[in-house]
Parts: sequence; C-alpha cells; structure tokens
Amino acid sequence: MKFPTVLLLATISLTVDACILPDEEGSASDFHMGRRPQRRGSIQSPTTSAGSPLPTFAEFPIGKGDRFKNGSHPPVGIGAADRPLRSILNIHEIKSGLEGLARAYSGDVKYFCAPEPTFHNRQLHGLAIGDPRVFILSGIHARERGGPDYVLYFVADLLAARARGTGLRYGNLTYTSSQVRTALSAGLVVLPLANPDGVAYDQRTNTCWRKNRNPEARVAGGRGVGVDLNRNFAYLWDYRRLFNVSAGFVTPASDNPESQLFHGAAPMSEPETRNVAWVLRRYRRRLSWFLDLHSFSGWVLYGWGDGDHVQTTDPQQSFINANYDGMRGVPMPGFDDVGAANTALGKSSNNSSNNSPYSEFMEPDDLRAEQAAAERMRAAMTRAGTTPYEALPLSWAAASSGSSLDQARGPYYAHECGAARVHSLAIEFGGPSDSPVCLFYPNAAAYHDSMRQVAVGLMELLLTAAAAAEDNNEPKTRRC
Repeated sequence: MKFPTVLLLATISLTVDACILPDEEGSASDFHMGRRPQRRGSIQSPTTSAGSPLPTFAEFPIGKGDRFKNGSHPPVGIGAADRPLRSILNIHEIKSGLEGLARAYSGDVKYFCAPEPTFHNRQLHGLAIGDPRVFILSGIHARERGGPDYVLYFVADLLAARARGTGLRYGNLTYTSSQVRTALSAGLVVLPLANPDGVAYDQRTNTCWRKNRNPEARVAGGRGVGVDLNRNFAYLWDYRRLFNVSAGFVTPASDNPESQLFHGAAPMSEPETRNVAWVLRRYRRRLSWFLDLHSFSGWVLYGWGDGDHVQTTDPQQSFINANYDGMRGVPMPGFDDVGAANTALGKSSNNSSNNSPYSEFMEPDDLRAEQAAAERMRAAMTRAGTTPYEALPLSWAAASSGSSLDQARGPYYAHECGAARVHSLAIEFGGPSDSPVCLFYPNAAAYHDSMRQVAVGLMELLLTAAAAAEDNNEPKTRRC
C-alpha cells in the first residue's frame, strides 16, 4: 500500500527523524518527564465516538530474571511455531540468549564481546555466523523497544530451522528449508543491543529514554545526560560545517547536551559507537550489507541522509568535497509539490538535474542495489503483518549526520584505499503506540506483529545478499 501523497507531504515537511518526537528536535525534551507530545502529521490520539479516551493502554512488560538460564537454554523464535511471548527481553537475557545460541549451534556460530566497556561498565555482545557479508545492528536508541528481541529471535529461528532441515513461517509468508540455507550462506554478524546502558535505564525507569547514559558532557548545572549514538559516528559528524543549519530547514544533530540529538563532544567519543566501528573493521573482508533496526514509522530506508536526493551523475557532490560545505539540507525549489509527489509515485532521483542545491553522489549500481533491496523488503514486510511499509530515501525521512549508515558506507565514498562498498539500509518498524508514557512502547499485539514483519525484512535482506554474492557482485572495494 502506498501512502497518499498528502500524508507523505505532511510527514516529509516536518523533516523530523522517525526516531524523534516533534517536541524533541534540537532542544531539551519534556517527554522523558512524562508529558506526552502531540503526535505528528495525521496521527491523532484515539478516542471513543463520544470523544473520551480509549481504555488504558497495556504496555508489553519487561521480563524479569533470565528465561535462557545463563545460556543453557537457547532462544526459540516464532518462525517455526507462532505463539505469544510473555515479555520483552531484559538486557541480561540478550547476552544469555546469544550465549545459548553459540552453545547450541557451535561450528560456524561464534559469540564475541566488543572490546570497549560502556560508561557503566557493560559490554556489547554479538554473534558471527559463517563469513559475514551482512551486519545487523539494533538497540542503538534505548526506548525503541523490541528491536534487540527481533534480531535475537530471528537468528534463533534461522539456526534451528537449518539444524532441523525445515522452513519458517511469518504471518502470511513462508520460507523453505532451501531458502533458510541460502540466507545463512550469506554469512551474518549481529549486534542486537548497541546501547545497553540506555536500555537498562529505560527499562528500569519507563522514561522514554533515547540516548546512552554518559554524563560527562553535561553542562554545569544542566540536566543533560547522554549522547545520541546515531549522531556520534565519524562520517558526516560535523553537521555545522556540512549543513546549512542557519536556513532553518533541518536539524540533523545538536551541540546541546540536553537535546535528544546531542552528537557528543567529538566524533566517536562514545565507546558504543567505537564498538560498532570495531565490528565493521573486523569483518571488512567480505562485509557488503549493513542494516540498522529502529522504530517507528513503517519505513525501509536507503541512501544518504545529507541531501535532498541521491544522484548518480555528479561525483563532485560528495561529503568529502569542501566546496559544498554549508549547502546541504536546503530543499530544492518545488520540494513540497514535485519532490513528494515523485516519491509517492515511487520515482527516484537518479540524476543531479533536479535544481537542488545539493544531492549526494552514489554509484549507479550501488543505488540500484539499495533501492531494489529496500523495495523487496517493503513488499514482503507489508504482506507479513498489519503495518504497511514504504521504501524511501533516508534524506526524505530525516536529515541526519554521523549516523551508523554513514559509518558503514562512508569509507568507500571517502575514497579510502581498500575500503569495501557496504550497502546501508535502515528499518523503522511499527507505528506509534497509545502508551501514555512513550509512543515507542508497544503493547503485546504490536510487539508480535512487528517481530513477524522485521523477521521477513531481515530474511529478504539475507536472500538479497546471498544472491549478490552468487552473481559475483560482492564485495566491491575502493582501488587507489
């Protein structure tokens, strides 16, 4: 299903990150103090026909204890036998579940800990399966509940199905045992919980917490704690140099420690982002696809976040070209009418003749590959559940700088010798909840529905990566 153009126009014109609420952009938020913001666009708080609020919303609870018994019981996903799960995984269960999978499916399944502890001395844990071409990241924004669970249970489904020689089913979509083997042949590395300090705090306090918990950048006497990890990566971090922020069209990041978009004191200032970069370096030999899992919006995103479009004809329009500093983030003439209409019709801006001040360059085959993968994922995810998904350029969803997608794709387009080209995508799963505390907190139905849809999206990504490798299209490296 396609969004009506008018709704897409309303959404895009806000230039708000799907992970950011309207009153949080560029300033301190009252949201974590328990005051609920007005929803964006056409999304309104539901009421009964008499105008009174609907009955109390029941948030899906956070689990207690450890259902995986310190790794002695591996997780069991819902792809073989769909069933209701009882709660969201707590941070210890993510670690315990990963350990359980590594023990149950030894051989090509390797458990690892990233090298740098967080501010509160927690580690980031992951799994590598085979020789990874695909890196799946989740849990970078603490309040986006469900993402780490979906990655863990999806990997559990794949490994169990391979061991049994069976297929998987998510909603209306079925995958054969052959497709399971093909998906795993791509090789993958997963880091399900990139922000354990933030998630632990959010789960304990129910305060809709987004950032990590580093207090060291706090202004004297201020209440700002934490860094938005998805603005702290090295590539395109310096938004004041790169973007025309004075024009008022975009807020890609913030220097204010009280802002939800605070990008940190320096690029890669946070151990969490350095750990993600470590994974990218460790598996750079074959890595060619990257996906970052977020909520909410029902989007599959591709391309760059620093221009109006992605274009394939002018390589001079690049983030490494200082001649374009201060020109990014200014909408092209006719943006509200022509641009949104073209997007609603599924058309792509594959050239630079759009009168936009700036459109980031991507090699034609790279853009085609990302668009095709995003569309394939969108179609399958929509079929698997109740949330309709759209495939969109990242820049249409939100101007961004210093994101994980920039970090994965950046080295190749910065012309670093030997850097691998890494296709970079994001999923914004689900929609806003009716929680009076936080729109990112799902109820049981939404949690399970998104689990099915995310699993399908990840499956389609792995099948895409496996096919590209089979066609000898991967990996591609920068030659100097």
